[in-house]
Amino acid sequence: MEQAISTAQRSGNSRADRKTKASGTTTRSGTVFGLDVHAEIPLSFLEGASAEPGGRRLEISASSGDGTKLEWPQDAELVCDERAPDGAQIFRIESHPQAGYLISGPQYGSFLLSADGGQLRCCREDCPENNFQQLLIAQVLPFASLLQGLEVFHAGAVVKDGQAVALLGRSGAGKTSIALECCRRGASFLADDVLALEPNGDALLAHPGTALAGVDHAEGEHIGTGAGLSSEQIFTVDSRKQLVRMTGAVEPAPLGALFFLDRRPDGPEHPRFEPATDARMLLSSTFNFVLSTPERLRRLLEVCALAAQLRVERMVVGSAADSSELAGAIVQRLSPSP
Repeated sequence: MEQAISTAQRSGNSRADRKTKASGTTTRSGTVFGLDVHAEIPLSFLEGASAEPGGRRLEISASSGDGTKLEWPQDAELVCDERAPDGAQIFRIESHPQAGYLISGPQYGSFLLSADGGQLRCCREDCPENNFQQLLIAQVLPFASLLQGLEVFHAGAVVKDGQAVALLGRSGAGKTSIALECCRRGASFLADDVLALEPNGDALLAHPGTALAGVDHAEGEHIGTGAGLSSEQIFTVDSRKQLVRMTGAVEPAPLGALFFLDRRPDGPEHPRFEPATDARMLLSSTFNFVLSTPERLRRLLEVCALAAQLRVERMVVGSAADSSELAGAIVQRLSPSP
């Protein structure tokens, strides 16, 4: 685990806290999801971001007041309204051809993203800091990546033998815990939950995400017991999950394989691998269907066509299977045949 999880935040791991000569203000910077983020506000998720800049710049600034003071036009279109089972609003997305996108939620604050994905103004309002940054990581930055020409999959990823391995599946399938277990077996951490992909000729480049991995409390306790993690490495961010500080990747890696985690109550005791032949599995792997411009849809098809040429497999297993066994099976699956 020494290669995968840092025991302390090394100075120089991120390009945070750079002071501008003109104003004396502090700019925090780091490259995540293929974006060179430059923020005028404290963003703890940038700590540990060690990837080299790639040239896609995102400027983040703060705006005081509530979301209605972000100079948002009244004729904007509501394009997404995410709600909880009880009807309570989680977040919403409004769109305007010139103004861009307003992403907001009662517990998360408001984010005004420019139409080209290069400028972001944030209004935290009265929401907790953890909530504010969670929506920023989970929805806003991936949206900016899309606007700047990348594609985003709902997937975790590790790097093994120089190639990225994507882990896909529904929420709760165990993608993060399996990724951490893969890291215990020599893989390197690349991304958690959001994977930014970029076509590169006949290949796909997988970009590093944030240097954080979120796991359920029970899984975190299990991983901590096996890996000897300290309290400084695993800490609680809400009632369901813990956040694990990882050693971030320093550069994108070519995508080499994709595994869809298919846990079933009636599934086999030990994992069974089978080819994933349904094209809809790849097409539905993106979690953002809000941006549906012809250019974006062509790029999504291109990315899925390139991914289909790689090793794409479904791992079918019972719902009680241990993440350690599943990670071992994936690592073994990727090992060269004798």
